[in-house]
Amino acid sequence: MEPPVYSPVAPSALAAAVKARLGSGGVALDTAAEELRRRYDANDVLLTDSGTAALVIALRILVGRGGVIAYPGYGCVDLTAAAVRAGVSVRLYDLDPATLSPDLESVKKVVERGVDAIVVTHLYGYPADIGAVWELASKAGIPVIEDAAQGAGGTLGDARLGALADISILSFGRGKGVTAGSGGALLLRSQQPSDLNRRARLELGSARKGGRELVALAAQWLLARPLVYRIPAGIPALKLGEMVYRPALEPRAMSLVAASMLPAALGMDEVEVASRRARAKTIMSSIGPQRRLAPIRSLAGGEPGYLRLALLDHTGDILPNASLGAVRGYPMTLDQHQQMGSLLLANEKAGPGSALLRDRLFTVPTHSRVRAVDVHRLIGWISQRAEHSVIEAWAT
Repeated sequence: MEPPVYSPVAPSALAAAVKARLGSGGVALDTAAEELRRRYDANDVLLTDSGTAALVIALRILVGRGGVIAYPGYGCVDLTAAAVRAGVSVRLYDLDPATLSPDLESVKKVVERGVDAIVVTHLYGYPADIGAVWELASKAGIPVIEDAAQGAGGTLGDARLGALADISILSFGRGKGVTAGSGGALLLRSQQPSDLNRRARLELGSARKGGRELVALAAQWLLARPLVYRIPAGIPALKLGEMVYRPALEPRAMSLVAASMLPAALGMDEVEVASRRARAKTIMSSIGPQRRLAPIRSLAGGEPGYLRLALLDHTGDILPNASLGAVRGYPMTLDQHQQMGSLLLANEKAGPGSALLRDRLFTVPTHSRVRAVDVHRLIGWISQRAEHSVIEAWAT
C-alpha cells in the first residue's frame, strides 16, 4: 500500500536528534533559525512547535481576539483549529478549482464585507497568487498572511513559496515535504525590529526537549516503506490519511529534537522536490485529452513542488484507490467544520469552487518512495478512468 505522502528522514539526522535530546540543543535552535532566514529571505524567524502554532501567533498579532480573518473556503482543518485558539471570527472567499488559487473576484468581495487580514494558502505544493491578493488587500490596508505549510518547495516567479508576504507560515510536521517530526516557523519580513516582532515572541512558550518527536521520526523512517505501511494503514483506529480535528494548543518554541533535525531535512529538500516534480510530469504526460480526470494547472510563472499531484474529477463518480495512494482531497469545506460554526459570521459560506474541490479533487503520490512500477500503475489507473469516459461518451 502506497503512503500518500512521505518526507525523507536521514539516519544521521536521527543520530543528531538523539544527541540533542541528551544535551542542551540551544545551538540547534540558532542554526535552524538562521538556515530558514537565509532560505526564505526573512528578517526574523520564530521557530514554533507546529505550523498551526505559527498561524495562531500570526492571527493574534495581526487580527487580535474578536477580529475578523478571511480564509479560503477549502483547506486543512488546522485553519479552523488556529482560528478557535486565536479567538477570531471568520469570513470565507472562494478558490479557483482549476488552479487551487484564490478566486480574485471572491477575494474582492470578502474585503468589501470587512476583514482585518487575509490568509492565502498554498495547497499540495501548488502556488497561490499572493501578489494579486496583496494588491486587492493593500488598497484597504489589510495585511496578507501566507500559509506555506504545504508549500513543499514550490516557487512563484523567482521566490520560494513561504517567501512571498510580509508574514509567512511554514510547517515541518509529518508529510509536509520537509519534516523534523514536528514544528513550524513564523517568518517576518519587516525591514527593522518592530513591535510586531516583539509581540510575536511574547506569544511563544518555552521549548520541550522533544522525546515524542524522536519516536515519531524513527517510526516514519521505518513505516514509509509501502510493504510496511500497509500494517498501520490497516488499523482503523489510527485514522491514517483521514482529516482529524485536533485542537490547537498554546504556542511553544520548537522542540530541541525537531530543531536539531531541521537543517538536515532542509538539506535533502532539493533532491526530494526534483524527484516529486519528475514523477508528476511523467504522470501528467500520460494524460491525453479526455473529459474525466484533468491535472490541476499551475499559475503562470509558478512551478509546484507537488507534495501530491492534484487531479480534478469532472464526472464525480471516480472511486479512490488506497493501494495506489489515490485519494480524495479534504472531505469538507471550512463552513462544514463543526468547530467553525460559532466563528463564521452571518451568511458566510464556501463558494462553488470550494465545493467542487471538496467533491471532485483527487490527489496521487509523487514522493521518492514511489517506484517506477508504482508510477506505471498510477498511469494505468488514470488511463482506465479515461477509457471509461470515452466509452460512456460513445454510448450516449
